[in-house]
Amino acid sequence: MSHLTVSDAAREIGARPRDISSLLYNREIDDAACPIVNGRRMIPRELLPTIRQMLAAKGRPIQTVEAATVA
Repeated sequence: MSHLTVSDAAREIGARPRDISSLLYNREIDDAACPIVNGRRMIPRELLPTIRQMLAAKGRPIQTVEAATVA
């Protein structure tokens, strides 16, 4: 299982890092699934589709899958 930083995860799905951080801060994403390693929150790549859906449901800006993977 590979992990990404919040910034890398945001870049990969075309979201804003602060929107992902807000999900974590508000405990909408399980802390146990995203451990802190060397002071950085690590997000499992497998969680990205769920994060994308959560942000879309909140009306947060995200890129389409195609645009995010090309960028």
